[in-house]
Amino acid sequence: MKANEDAISLDAALEKAGNGLYNILLVATCGLILLGIGIDMFGFSLAVAAACDLDLNVTQQGILTSLPMVGILVSSYPWGYISDTKGRRYSLIISALVGSLLSSLSSLASNWIVLGLIKFVSVCFSCAANSVTYTLLGESCIQSVRRKYMLIITCILILSPGAAAVLTYPTLLLDFKLDIPFLNLTFTPWRLLIIVLALPTGLGGIAIWFFCESPKFLANYGREDEALEVLKTIHRINHRGSKEPLKITSLVLEGSENAKHQSLWQSLHEQSAPLFRPPMLWRTLQLYFIVLVVYITNNSFLVWLPYLLNLVIQNLKTSGEYNSFCHLITLSQDTPNENTFSNSTDVPICKGKVESNVIITLVISQSIFSFLTFVISYLMKWRRIVLLTNLSIAALSGFLINLMPDPVLSIVALMVFTSTNLAMGILASYFVDLYPTSCRGMVTCLSIMVARTSSFIGINMVSGLLFKYCDITFNAWSLLVASGIMASWYLPADENKQIPESINMLRNG
Repeated sequence: MKANEDAISLDAALEKAGNGLYNILLVATCGLILLGIGIDMFGFSLAVAAACDLDLNVTQQGILTSLPMVGILVSSYPWGYISDTKGRRYSLIISALVGSLLSSLSSLASNWIVLGLIKFVSVCFSCAANSVTYTLLGESCIQSVRRKYMLIITCILILSPGAAAVLTYPTLLLDFKLDIPFLNLTFTPWRLLIIVLALPTGLGGIAIWFFCESPKFLANYGREDEALEVLKTIHRINHRGSKEPLKITSLVLEGSENAKHQSLWQSLHEQSAPLFRPPMLWRTLQLYFIVLVVYITNNSFLVWLPYLLNLVIQNLKTSGEYNSFCHLITLSQDTPNENTFSNSTDVPICKGKVESNVIITLVISQSIFSFLTFVISYLMKWRRIVLLTNLSIAALSGFLINLMPDPVLSIVALMVFTSTNLAMGILASYFVDLYPTSCRGMVTCLSIMVARTSSFIGINMVSGLLFKYCDITFNAWSLLVASGIMASWYLPADENKQIPESINMLRNG
Protein backbone atom coordinates (compact mmCIF):
# COMPACT_ATOMS: atom_id res chain seq x y z
CA MET A 1 0.00 0.00 0.00
CA LYS A 2 2.86 2.36 0.74
CA ALA A 3 4.13 1.76 -2.81
CA ASN A 4 0.83 2.87 -4.32
CA GLU A 5 1.40 6.04 -6.34
CA ASP A 6 -2.06 7.28 -5.34
CA ALA A 7 -1.32 6.93 -1.61
CA ILE A 8 -1.28 10.19 0.34
CA SER A 9 -0.36 11.11 3.90
CA LEU A 10 -2.94 11.29 6.65
CA ASP A 11 -2.59 15.06 7.00
CA ALA A 12 -3.18 15.44 3.26
CA ALA A 13 -6.20 13.15 3.51
CA LEU A 14 -7.62 15.26 6.35
CA GLU A 15 -7.14 18.36 4.19
CA LYS A 16 -9.22 16.70 1.48
CA ALA A 17 -11.88 15.76 4.04
CA GLY A 18 -11.97 19.44 4.98
CA ASN A 19 -13.09 21.47 7.95
CA GLY A 20 -16.79 21.96 8.51
CA LEU A 21 -19.88 20.79 10.35
CA TYR A 22 -18.36 17.49 11.54
CA ASN A 23 -15.43 19.26 13.14
CA ILE A 24 -17.59 21.96 14.71
CA LEU A 25 -19.90 19.35 16.26
CA LEU A 26 -16.86 17.40 17.49
CA VAL A 27 -15.50 20.56 19.13
CA ALA A 28 -18.87 21.12 20.83
CA THR A 29 -19.05 17.51 22.04
CA CYS A 30 -15.47 17.40 23.34
CA GLY A 31 -16.12 20.75 25.02
CA LEU A 32 -19.26 19.35 26.66
CA ILE A 33 -17.35 16.34 28.01
CA LEU A 34 -14.57 18.54 29.40
CA LEU A 35 -17.10 20.95 30.88
CA GLY A 36 -18.94 18.03 32.47
CA ILE A 37 -15.77 16.61 34.02
CA GLY A 38 -14.85 20.03 35.43
CA ILE A 39 -18.37 20.62 36.77
CA ASP A 40 -18.47 17.20 38.41
CA MET A 41 -15.05 17.52 40.06
CA PHE A 42 -15.24 21.12 41.24
CA GLY A 43 -18.91 20.94 42.15
CA PHE A 44 -18.26 17.93 44.35
CA SER A 45 -16.43 20.13 46.86
CA LEU A 46 -19.49 22.39 47.01
CA ALA A 47 -21.76 19.38 47.53
CA VAL A 48 -19.53 18.10 50.34
CA ALA A 49 -19.73 21.48 52.07
CA ALA A 50 -23.53 21.25 51.98
CA ALA A 51 -23.75 17.62 53.18
CA CYS A 52 -25.00 18.55 56.65
CA ASP A 53 -26.51 15.14 57.44
CA LEU A 54 -23.08 13.46 57.17
CA ASP A 55 -21.74 15.56 60.09
CA LEU A 56 -18.33 15.92 58.44
CA ASN A 57 -15.40 17.35 60.33
CA VAL A 58 -12.56 19.26 58.71
CA THR A 59 -10.37 16.20 58.16
CA GLN A 60 -13.17 14.24 56.53
CA GLN A 61 -14.04 17.13 54.23
CA GLY A 62 -10.39 17.42 53.23
CA ILE A 63 -10.19 13.73 52.41
CA LEU A 64 -13.37 13.82 50.34
CA THR A 65 -12.44 16.90 48.32
CA SER A 66 -8.93 15.61 47.59
CA LEU A 67 -10.00 12.13 46.46
CA PRO A 68 -10.81 13.24 42.86
CA MET A 69 -7.20 14.37 42.41
CA VAL A 70 -5.94 11.07 43.78
CA GLY A 71 -8.22 9.25 41.35
CA ILE A 72 -6.68 11.16 38.46
CA LEU A 73 -3.16 10.35 39.63
CA VAL A 74 -3.94 6.64 39.90
CA SER A 75 -5.73 6.20 36.59
CA SER A 76 -4.17 8.66 34.12
CA TYR A 77 -1.38 6.28 33.16
CA PRO A 78 -3.69 3.29 32.44
CA TRP A 79 -6.04 5.51 30.44
CA GLY A 80 -3.07 6.67 28.35
CA TYR A 81 -2.39 3.03 27.53
CA ILE A 82 -6.07 2.31 26.74
CA SER A 83 -6.30 5.40 24.55
CA ASP A 84 -3.22 4.45 22.54
CA THR A 85 -4.20 0.78 22.12
CA LYS A 86 -8.01 0.58 22.11
CA GLY A 87 -8.86 3.95 20.62
CA ARG A 88 -9.75 7.52 21.53
CA ARG A 89 -13.50 7.24 20.95
CA TYR A 90 -13.72 3.96 22.86
CA SER A 91 -11.92 5.51 25.84
CA LEU A 92 -14.23 8.54 25.89
CA ILE A 93 -17.46 6.56 25.67
CA ILE A 94 -16.54 4.14 28.45
CA SER A 95 -14.98 6.73 30.75
CA ALA A 96 -17.70 9.37 30.40
CA LEU A 97 -20.70 7.04 30.73
CA VAL A 98 -19.33 4.90 33.57
CA GLY A 99 -17.92 7.95 35.37
CA SER A 100 -21.26 9.76 35.17
CA LEU A 101 -23.19 6.69 36.34
CA LEU A 102 -20.91 6.07 39.33
CA SER A 103 -20.91 9.74 40.28
CA SER A 104 -24.71 9.74 40.32
CA LEU A 105 -24.68 6.55 42.37
CA SER A 106 -22.53 8.25 45.02
CA SER A 107 -25.54 10.43 45.86
CA LEU A 108 -27.01 7.40 47.64
CA ALA A 109 -24.02 6.89 49.93
CA SER A 110 -25.08 6.44 53.56
CA ASN A 111 -21.79 7.72 55.04
CA TRP A 112 -18.74 9.70 54.02
CA ILE A 113 -16.51 6.66 53.55
CA VAL A 114 -18.84 5.07 51.00
CA LEU A 115 -19.30 8.46 49.35
CA GLY A 116 -15.55 8.90 49.03
CA LEU A 117 -14.93 5.41 47.67
CA ILE A 118 -17.62 5.63 44.98
CA LYS A 119 -16.48 9.11 43.99
CA PHE A 120 -12.87 7.94 43.79
CA VAL A 121 -13.81 5.11 41.41
CA SER A 122 -15.99 7.42 39.30
CA VAL A 123 -13.12 9.87 38.83
CA CYS A 124 -10.82 6.96 37.92
CA PHE A 125 -13.08 6.53 34.89
CA SER A 126 -14.08 10.08 33.99
CA CYS A 127 -10.57 11.55 34.20
CA ALA A 128 -9.70 9.99 30.82
CA ALA A 129 -11.60 12.83 29.19
CA ASN A 130 -9.02 15.34 30.47
CA SER A 131 -6.57 14.24 27.80
CA VAL A 132 -8.31 11.96 25.31
CA THR A 133 -10.67 14.71 24.13
CA TYR A 134 -7.68 16.78 23.02
CA THR A 135 -6.12 13.80 21.26
CA LEU A 136 -9.29 12.79 19.39
CA LEU A 137 -10.01 16.35 18.34
CA GLY A 138 -6.43 17.05 17.28
CA GLU A 139 -6.25 13.91 15.16
CA SER A 140 -9.60 14.55 13.45
CA CYS A 141 -8.95 18.13 12.31
CA ILE A 142 -6.76 19.74 9.71
CA GLN A 143 -3.50 21.30 10.81
CA SER A 144 -4.52 24.93 10.27
CA VAL A 145 -7.40 24.83 12.82
CA ARG A 146 -6.09 22.20 15.23
CA ARG A 147 -4.50 24.58 17.72
CA LYS A 148 -7.48 26.91 17.67
CA TYR A 149 -9.96 24.13 18.37
CA MET A 150 -7.90 22.92 21.30
CA LEU A 151 -7.96 26.35 22.87
CA ILE A 152 -11.71 26.58 22.31
CA ILE A 153 -12.41 23.41 24.32
CA THR A 154 -9.94 24.65 26.94
CA CYS A 155 -11.97 27.85 27.03
CA ILE A 156 -15.04 25.74 27.77
CA LEU A 157 -13.17 23.75 30.43
CA ILE A 158 -12.13 26.94 32.22
CA LEU A 159 -15.81 27.82 32.59
CA SER A 160 -16.47 24.66 34.63
CA PRO A 161 -16.00 26.14 38.16
CA GLY A 162 -18.38 28.96 37.33
CA ALA A 163 -20.82 26.58 35.66
CA ALA A 164 -20.69 24.27 38.68
CA ALA A 165 -21.45 27.22 40.95
CA VAL A 166 -24.40 28.26 38.77
CA LEU A 167 -25.87 24.73 38.94
CA THR A 168 -25.17 24.48 42.66
CA TYR A 169 -26.80 27.68 43.87
CA PRO A 170 -30.43 27.03 42.76
CA THR A 171 -30.23 23.30 43.53
CA LEU A 172 -29.23 23.88 47.15
CA LEU A 173 -31.99 26.48 47.54
CA LEU A 174 -34.53 23.66 47.19
CA ASP A 175 -36.11 22.48 50.42
CA PHE A 176 -37.15 18.83 50.52
CA LYS A 177 -36.43 15.62 52.40
CA LEU A 178 -37.17 12.15 51.08
CA ASP A 179 -36.58 9.22 53.42
CA ILE A 180 -35.13 6.04 51.89
CA PRO A 181 -35.41 3.50 54.74
CA PHE A 182 -33.72 0.54 53.04
CA LEU A 183 -30.61 2.66 52.44
CA ASN A 184 -30.81 4.31 55.86
CA LEU A 185 -30.57 7.82 54.45
CA THR A 186 -32.60 10.92 53.69
CA PHE A 187 -32.42 12.26 50.14
CA THR A 188 -31.83 16.03 50.39
CA PRO A 189 -30.81 18.78 47.93
CA TRP A 190 -27.06 18.11 48.19
CA ARG A 191 -27.64 14.55 47.00
CA LEU A 192 -29.70 15.82 44.08
CA LEU A 193 -26.86 18.23 43.33
CA ILE A 194 -24.42 15.35 42.85
CA ILE A 195 -26.74 13.88 40.19
CA VAL A 196 -27.18 17.27 38.50
CA LEU A 197 -23.40 17.76 38.38
CA ALA A 198 -22.90 14.33 36.79
CA LEU A 199 -25.43 14.84 33.96
CA PRO A 200 -23.25 16.89 31.53
CA THR A 201 -20.58 14.16 31.48
CA GLY A 202 -23.17 11.50 30.73
CA LEU A 203 -24.68 13.57 27.93
CA GLY A 204 -21.22 14.07 26.45
CA GLY A 205 -20.57 10.32 26.61
CA ILE A 206 -23.78 9.66 24.69
CA ALA A 207 -23.00 12.37 22.12
CA ILE A 208 -19.48 11.10 21.36
CA TRP A 209 -21.03 7.74 20.39
CA PHE A 210 -22.21 9.35 17.11
CA PHE A 211 -18.69 10.37 16.06
CA CYS A 212 -15.94 8.37 14.40
CA GLU A 213 -12.68 7.04 15.78
CA SER A 214 -9.54 9.03 15.11
CA PRO A 215 -8.43 8.25 11.51
CA LYS A 216 -4.80 8.66 12.56
CA PHE A 217 -5.20 6.08 15.31
CA LEU A 218 -6.82 3.60 12.90
CA ALA A 219 -4.19 4.09 10.22
CA ASN A 220 -1.34 3.88 12.69
CA TYR A 221 -2.60 0.46 13.80
CA GLY A 222 -2.86 -0.87 10.25
CA ARG A 223 -6.65 -0.47 10.00
CA GLU A 224 -6.44 1.48 6.75
CA ASP A 225 -9.86 0.53 5.41
CA GLU A 226 -11.53 1.83 8.57
CA ALA A 227 -9.47 5.01 8.45
CA LEU A 228 -10.57 5.62 4.86
CA GLU A 229 -14.21 5.13 5.84
CA VAL A 230 -13.82 7.67 8.65
CA LEU A 231 -12.27 10.17 6.26
CA LYS A 232 -15.12 9.64 3.79
CA THR A 233 -17.66 10.18 6.59
CA ILE A 234 -15.97 13.41 7.65
CA HIS A 235 -15.88 14.58 4.02
CA ARG A 236 -19.54 13.70 3.44
CA ILE A 237 -20.69 15.68 6.50
CA ASN A 238 -18.40 18.63 5.83
CA HIS A 239 -19.45 18.76 2.16
CA ARG A 240 -23.06 17.73 2.58
CA GLY A 241 -24.12 19.96 -0.33
CA SER A 242 -21.72 18.24 -2.72
CA LYS A 243 -22.35 14.95 -4.50
CA GLU A 244 -18.68 14.37 -5.26
CA PRO A 245 -17.23 11.67 -2.95
CA LEU A 246 -13.80 11.73 -1.37
CA LYS A 247 -11.37 10.14 -3.81
CA ILE A 248 -8.70 8.51 -1.69
CA THR A 249 -7.73 4.91 -2.36
CA SER A 250 -4.73 4.44 -0.09
CA LEU A 251 -2.87 6.07 2.78
CA VAL A 252 0.75 6.38 3.70
CA LEU A 253 0.59 4.64 7.05
CA GLU A 254 2.38 6.03 10.08
CA GLY A 255 3.98 3.63 12.54
CA SER A 256 1.83 0.61 11.76
CA GLU A 257 4.61 -1.54 13.10
CA ASN A 258 3.53 -0.43 16.57
CA ALA A 259 0.37 -2.49 16.30
CA LYS A 260 2.07 -5.79 17.03
CA HIS A 261 0.78 -7.95 19.87
CA GLN A 262 2.52 -7.28 23.17
CA SER A 263 1.91 -7.86 26.82
CA LEU A 264 0.45 -5.02 28.87
CA TRP A 265 3.75 -4.05 30.48
CA GLN A 266 5.67 -4.36 27.21
CA SER A 267 3.15 -2.10 25.52
CA LEU A 268 3.23 0.42 28.37
CA HIS A 269 7.02 0.47 28.20
CA GLU A 270 7.05 0.87 24.41
CA GLN A 271 4.68 3.83 24.64
CA SER A 272 6.21 5.65 27.60
CA ALA A 273 9.93 4.84 27.38
CA PRO A 274 10.53 6.95 24.22
CA LEU A 275 9.22 9.99 26.08
CA PHE A 276 12.06 9.80 28.59
CA ARG A 277 15.01 9.10 26.36
CA PRO A 278 16.67 11.06 23.53
CA PRO A 279 15.53 12.67 21.32
CA MET A 280 12.24 13.29 23.21
CA LEU A 281 13.66 13.47 26.75
CA TRP A 282 14.48 17.19 26.81
CA ARG A 283 11.18 18.18 25.22
CA THR A 284 9.18 15.99 27.63
CA LEU A 285 10.91 17.41 30.72
CA GLN A 286 10.55 20.93 29.37
CA LEU A 287 6.80 20.66 28.70
CA TYR A 288 6.08 18.83 31.96
CA PHE A 289 7.88 21.52 33.94
CA ILE A 290 5.80 24.23 32.26
CA VAL A 291 2.66 22.17 33.02
CA LEU A 292 3.74 22.02 36.68
CA VAL A 293 4.20 25.79 36.83
CA VAL A 294 0.84 26.50 35.18
CA TYR A 295 -1.27 24.16 37.31
CA ILE A 296 0.47 24.61 40.66
CA THR A 297 -0.14 28.35 40.33
CA ASN A 298 -3.69 28.45 39.01
CA ASN A 299 -5.31 25.60 40.92
CA SER A 300 -3.54 26.26 44.22
CA PHE A 301 -4.66 29.89 44.51
CA LEU A 302 -8.00 29.58 42.74
CA VAL A 303 -9.48 27.57 45.60
CA TRP A 304 -8.62 30.42 47.99
CA LEU A 305 -10.03 33.19 45.82
CA PRO A 306 -13.54 33.31 47.40
CA TYR A 307 -12.09 33.40 50.92
CA LEU A 308 -9.58 36.13 50.07
CA LEU A 309 -12.34 38.18 48.47
CA ASN A 310 -14.30 37.91 51.72
CA LEU A 311 -11.30 39.34 53.59
CA VAL A 312 -11.30 42.43 51.37
CA ILE A 313 -15.06 42.94 51.73
CA GLN A 314 -14.88 42.62 55.52
CA ASN A 315 -12.00 45.11 55.68
CA LEU A 316 -13.88 47.68 53.61
CA LYS A 317 -17.03 47.31 55.72
CA THR A 318 -15.27 47.67 59.07
CA SER A 319 -12.30 49.97 59.46
CA GLY A 320 -11.75 50.83 55.83
CA GLU A 321 -8.03 50.83 56.64
CA TYR A 322 -5.75 49.05 54.19
CA ASN A 323 -2.03 48.56 54.76
CA SER A 324 -1.25 45.71 52.42
CA PHE A 325 -2.83 42.54 51.10
CA CYS A 326 -0.66 40.31 53.26
CA HIS A 327 -1.52 42.46 56.28
CA LEU A 328 -5.16 41.42 55.84
CA ILE A 329 -4.17 37.78 55.72
CA THR A 330 -1.91 38.12 58.75
CA LEU A 331 -4.74 39.66 60.77
CA SER A 332 -6.91 36.65 60.02
CA GLN A 333 -4.38 33.93 60.74
CA ASP A 334 -5.35 33.55 64.39
CA THR A 335 -9.01 32.96 63.56
CA PRO A 336 -9.13 32.14 59.84
CA ASN A 337 -12.38 30.25 60.17
CA GLU A 338 -14.24 32.34 62.70
CA ASN A 339 -17.33 32.53 60.50
CA THR A 340 -17.15 28.89 59.54
CA PHE A 341 -16.62 26.85 62.70
CA SER A 342 -18.36 26.58 66.02
CA ASN A 343 -16.53 27.36 69.24
CA SER A 344 -16.70 23.88 70.67
CA THR A 345 -15.97 21.51 67.82
CA ASP A 346 -14.02 21.13 64.63
CA VAL A 347 -17.22 20.33 62.76
CA PRO A 348 -18.12 23.26 60.47
CA ILE A 349 -21.43 25.02 60.96
CA CYS A 350 -23.28 23.60 57.97
CA LYS A 351 -25.82 25.86 56.28
CA GLY A 352 -26.58 23.49 53.42
CA LYS A 353 -26.07 26.18 50.77
CA VAL A 354 -23.39 28.21 49.01
CA GLU A 355 -23.05 31.93 49.67
CA SER A 356 -23.92 34.19 46.76
CA ASN A 357 -20.59 36.06 46.85
CA VAL A 358 -18.77 32.78 46.16
CA ILE A 359 -20.99 32.21 43.13
CA ILE A 360 -20.42 35.73 41.82
CA THR A 361 -16.67 35.49 42.26
CA LEU A 362 -16.37 32.18 40.45
CA VAL A 363 -18.66 33.17 37.60
CA ILE A 364 -16.95 36.50 36.95
CA SER A 365 -13.36 35.27 37.22
CA GLN A 366 -13.87 32.13 35.14
CA SER A 367 -15.92 33.98 32.51
CA ILE A 368 -13.09 36.48 32.09
CA PHE A 369 -10.51 33.70 31.77
CA SER A 370 -12.71 31.81 29.32
CA PHE A 371 -13.14 34.92 27.16
CA LEU A 372 -9.39 35.56 27.18
CA THR A 373 -8.76 31.94 26.20
CA PHE A 374 -11.11 32.39 23.24
CA VAL A 375 -9.20 35.53 22.24
CA ILE A 376 -5.94 33.58 22.45
CA SER A 377 -7.43 30.96 20.13
CA TYR A 378 -7.21 33.57 17.37
CA LEU A 379 -3.51 34.05 18.08
CA MET A 380 -2.32 30.44 17.85
CA LYS A 381 0.10 31.16 15.04
CA TRP A 382 2.04 33.08 17.73
CA ARG A 383 1.46 30.51 20.48
CA ARG A 384 5.01 30.64 21.89
CA ILE A 385 4.88 34.43 22.16
CA VAL A 386 1.42 34.25 23.76
CA LEU A 387 2.66 31.68 26.29
CA LEU A 388 5.66 33.82 27.20
CA THR A 389 3.46 36.90 27.54
CA ASN A 390 0.90 35.09 29.70
CA LEU A 391 3.51 33.76 32.12
CA SER A 392 5.34 37.11 32.25
CA ILE A 393 2.17 39.01 33.17
CA ALA A 394 1.28 36.37 35.78
CA ALA A 395 4.75 36.52 37.38
CA LEU A 396 4.68 40.33 37.49
CA SER A 397 1.22 40.30 39.07
CA GLY A 398 2.43 37.91 41.75
CA PHE A 399 5.14 40.37 42.78
CA LEU A 400 2.64 43.26 42.77
CA ILE A 401 -0.12 41.63 44.89
CA ASN A 402 1.24 42.93 48.17
CA LEU A 403 2.40 46.27 46.75
CA MET A 404 -0.97 47.51 45.50
CA PRO A 405 -2.29 50.59 47.40
CA ASP A 406 -5.90 49.44 47.13
CA PRO A 407 -7.50 46.12 48.22
CA VAL A 408 -9.52 45.83 45.02
CA LEU A 409 -6.36 46.22 42.95
CA SER A 410 -4.72 43.51 45.05
CA ILE A 411 -7.58 41.13 44.28
CA VAL A 412 -7.29 41.97 40.60
CA ALA A 413 -3.56 41.25 40.76
CA LEU A 414 -4.30 37.92 42.45
CA MET A 415 -6.77 36.98 39.73
CA VAL A 416 -4.23 37.88 37.05
CA PHE A 417 -1.66 35.80 38.93
CA THR A 418 -3.94 32.77 38.54
CA SER A 419 -4.31 33.45 34.81
CA THR A 420 -1.67 30.81 34.06
CA ASN A 421 -4.67 28.63 33.19
CA LEU A 422 -4.73 30.50 29.87
CA ALA A 423 -1.68 28.42 28.90
CA MET A 424 -3.49 25.07 29.23
CA GLY A 425 -4.73 24.92 25.65
CA ILE A 426 -1.41 26.09 24.25
CA LEU A 427 0.40 23.29 26.08
CA ALA A 428 -2.15 20.74 24.86
CA SER A 429 -1.44 21.78 21.27
CA TYR A 430 2.28 21.22 21.82
CA PHE A 431 1.65 17.67 23.04
CA VAL A 432 -0.29 16.89 19.86
CA ASP A 433 2.14 18.59 17.46
CA LEU A 434 5.49 17.50 18.90
CA TYR A 435 4.83 13.79 19.53
CA PRO A 436 4.04 10.85 17.20
CA THR A 437 0.57 9.32 17.13
CA SER A 438 1.71 6.11 18.83
CA CYS A 439 2.54 7.84 22.14
CA ARG A 440 0.44 10.99 21.91
CA GLY A 441 -2.29 9.71 24.22
CA MET A 442 0.30 8.55 26.75
CA VAL A 443 2.25 11.80 26.87
CA THR A 444 -0.97 13.78 27.28
CA CYS A 445 -2.29 11.53 30.06
CA LEU A 446 1.04 11.75 31.88
CA SER A 447 0.83 15.53 31.60
CA ILE A 448 -2.50 15.34 33.45
CA MET A 449 -0.78 13.34 36.19
CA VAL A 450 1.88 16.05 36.47
CA ALA A 451 -0.82 18.72 36.54
CA ARG A 452 -2.90 17.09 39.27
CA THR A 453 0.12 16.13 41.37
CA SER A 454 1.37 19.70 41.30
CA SER A 455 -2.14 20.96 42.14
CA PHE A 456 -2.43 18.60 45.10
CA ILE A 457 0.98 19.67 46.43
CA GLY A 458 0.36 23.34 45.74
CA ILE A 459 -3.02 23.51 47.48
CA ASN A 460 -1.54 22.02 50.63
CA MET A 461 1.50 24.31 50.43
CA VAL A 462 -0.65 27.43 50.10
CA SER A 463 -2.87 26.45 53.01
CA GLY A 464 0.19 25.86 55.18
CA LEU A 465 2.27 28.88 54.14
CA LEU A 466 -0.05 31.70 53.09
CA PHE A 467 -1.23 32.69 56.57
CA LYS A 468 2.24 32.49 58.11
CA TYR A 469 4.63 33.67 55.41
CA CYS A 470 2.44 35.62 53.01
CA ASP A 471 5.12 37.85 51.43
CA ILE A 472 7.56 34.99 50.99
CA THR A 473 4.85 32.75 49.52
CA PHE A 474 3.81 35.19 46.80
CA ASN A 475 7.37 36.20 45.92
CA ALA A 476 8.66 32.63 45.81
CA TRP A 477 5.69 31.55 43.71
CA SER A 478 6.28 34.42 41.31
CA LEU A 479 9.88 33.28 40.91
CA LEU A 480 8.57 29.82 40.08
CA VAL A 481 6.39 31.29 37.34
CA ALA A 482 9.42 33.22 36.11
CA SER A 483 11.31 29.94 35.79
CA GLY A 484 8.44 28.73 33.60
CA ILE A 485 9.12 31.70 31.33
CA MET A 486 12.72 30.57 30.93
CA ALA A 487 11.62 27.04 30.06
CA SER A 488 9.06 28.33 27.54
CA TRP A 489 11.72 30.44 25.81
CA TYR A 490 13.26 27.27 24.36
CA LEU A 491 10.08 25.91 22.80
CA PRO A 492 10.06 25.63 18.97
CA ALA A 493 9.67 28.92 17.15
CA ASP A 494 6.20 29.77 15.83
CA GLU A 495 5.54 28.85 12.22
CA ASN A 496 3.26 31.87 11.69
CA LYS A 497 0.91 30.10 9.32
CA GLN A 498 -2.11 32.07 8.22
CA ILE A 499 -5.49 30.87 9.45
CA PRO A 500 -7.62 29.93 6.38
CA GLU A 501 -11.00 31.41 5.58
CA SER A 502 -12.71 28.12 6.46
CA ILE A 503 -12.36 29.00 10.14
CA ASN A 504 -14.75 31.92 9.64
CA MET A 505 -17.57 29.37 9.79
CA LEU A 506 -16.72 28.78 13.43
CA ARG A 507 -16.19 32.47 14.17
CA ASN A 508 -19.58 33.41 12.75
CA GLY A 509 -21.36 30.45 14.30
